[in-house]
Parts: sequence; structure tokens; C-alpha cells
Amino acid sequence: MTKRLADDAATGAPGASKSAKKACHPLATRRFAAVVTEVDESGNVTMRSTASYIRYLHEQQNCTAAFICGTSGEGVSMTSEERKVVTLGWIAARAQVGLSSDTFAIVVVVGSESIKTSREQAALCEQAGVDGISIMAPIFNKPKNAVEVVDFLAEVAAAAPQTPLLYYHIPDRTGCSVPAHSVVQEAWSSPSRLPTFVGLKFSSLDMMDYGFLCNMDTEQKLALLAGHEAIILSVINFHAQRDALGFVGVTASVLGHVLHRINDLAGLHNKEAVSQADMQTACKLHALVLTFMKRGSEFGWAQTIKHCLVLAGVFQSDKMWAPMKQLTDEQRNIIATDIFPMTKNGYQTS
Repeated sequence: MTKRLADDAATGAPGASKSAKKACHPLATRRFAAVVTEVDESGNVTMRSTASYIRYLHEQQNCTAAFICGTSGEGVSMTSEERKVVTLGWIAARAQVGLSSDTFAIVVVVGSESIKTSREQAALCEQAGVDGISIMAPIFNKPKNAVEVVDFLAEVAAAAPQTPLLYYHIPDRTGCSVPAHSVVQEAWSSPSRLPTFVGLKFSSLDMMDYGFLCNMDTEQKLALLAGHEAIILSVINFHAQRDALGFVGVTASVLGHVLHRINDLAGLHNKEAVSQADMQTACKLHALVLTFMKRGSEFGWAQTIKHCLVLAGVFQSDKMWAPMKQLTDEQRNIIATDIFPMTKNGYQTS
């Protein structure tokens, strides 16, 4: 964790409500893009477009952070060396475009079925100076309860003792059915066991679980990041009593400006603005995002995002790692004519 991020945690993060009475963790306000990873024509990871990607995210999509090597980033398909290349490449590219932790945070998913590999990735991230690491539950040997989830997190996080940890709660992919609020309760029951734990990316549609998280977090210690675009509007009521609302979105790479407007129109955590919230427009914009996701899912979200980035002039290739399917020319034409134009509509919707 950088010194500036540590200072922000004590004084209030950039973008936090001016009327906030309690300091939230600096990652709690961030608007993350769950970024995709460019693969060159030979099937090798490439960092050739990363600086342009960061500039595009920050300047055109209102993103203040990147969540790398995650589900959209095909992290589970990478070798350890490829993850290293991506991690170091993003840190270098951020510096190249003149940004820092203050303006653009980088969180890296380090989880693996191998504890040793996960620890090596975590240690690398700390050495590289990332702003956080994220770990999901094991996929094959699934934890049966919160104790087992926290045991796994603690084992990996110990390799990066100075780096904030976000639990990556994505039960539909991991098959781990342990509720997120149970994991947090277990982590808090013995703080010394998982001292770097600061919050979670909540990629679930279980709003009861999300509500429990908000209700139990009376001191706003959690960086609670909505990790699925479908729940953005749903979580706003929970955050009306909190001082921050951040998110992690796969569509943020091309619809970050729309997600940004939805949050602002809906009033967010700014209690004075809620009474003047334009929920009608927010709902229209949210429908646009959901339509984009539905159409994109026909070819794969990552595939659709990658080709949209090619069309936007950010990426040079939309190639995927196996077993993910490659786009056909016919699918590329459909994305270009029917889906990519949606990324422009958010500027005019009112």
C-alpha cells in the first residue's frame, strides 16, 4: 500500500463525500474497470496497448482504478510468468501516462488452486507496489465454511503483509456457497489472523447477503465494491447510509462513463443529493448497460469488450486464450453495427 493511500485511509479518500463523518478506506470510492488482457496474434500476452488503455479508461470512461488478472482478464488461463508480465506491465504503463495510486489504483487478482503459486504472486504484487490484491475461494477444493475461506485468504495474504486485501466473492464461478457476510464475520473475529483485509468485490446477485454486509459494518470499515453491473441500482439504498460507493465492472472498459452517470444521477452516498436524484434517467442508462451485457453475452463478455476496444482504437487484437472461443468475422460485424454503438449512446441518453 502506498503512503498516499495510507494517508487517505486516515483523512478520507479522493472522491469521498464532503460531509462524510468517518473516513472510509480509499479503495471504497474507486470506480474500477475489470479489465481485459490483450493477446497478440501469436497467442502471447502483450502490453503494447496498456498505456493507451489506461489513458482511455481514465480520460474517457471516468475510471479511477483497474482490477487486473480477474475473470474478464482471463487470469485463471495465465501462467505465473504471464501474470507477472501483466502485473509489472500495468504498473509501468500507469507511470508512463503520468498517473499514480492517487488517481488510478491497481488491484491484482492473485488467487490460484496452488497456495505456493498464489503466495508467489502476492509477494510479487507487494514488491511491484500495487494498491491491493484480491483472492477468490479455491475452485476445485471448495471451502465448506467461512473458517476454511479465511484460512485460505490468510495463508496467501501473509506473503504480502503491507498490501490491502479484497476478498473476491464470486460464487457463481467458484461454486463456493459460503455467504460473504459470514466470511467477513470470521475475518473480523480475529483481526490479527487477516490484518490486511479491507473489503471485498461482491460479484453476486444475493442482495440479502449484501444487506447483511452493510448492516453489520456500522463503522464503515469495509471497502464494499459492487462487482456486477446488474446490482448497481439495487445497492444504492444500502449505500444511502454509507459515505462511499465504488464498483468493479466488466463493462466499465467501454461503458464506464455510463456507470459513472448512473451513480451520480441516483444520488449515490451523497445524502443531500438523493432528494434531487434523477432515477428515471438512471434507470434508462442502467437498461442500456443490461442490454449491452445481454447482447455481448451472445459472443462472450470478454470477447465483446475486446473487440469494442479494437473498434475504439485502443487494442490491436481481440484474440482470446483457449478454451475461450475466438470471434468470427460475422460476430465482429454484429458487434460493430449493433453493440459498439451502445457505448456512444450513454452520452446522449436523458
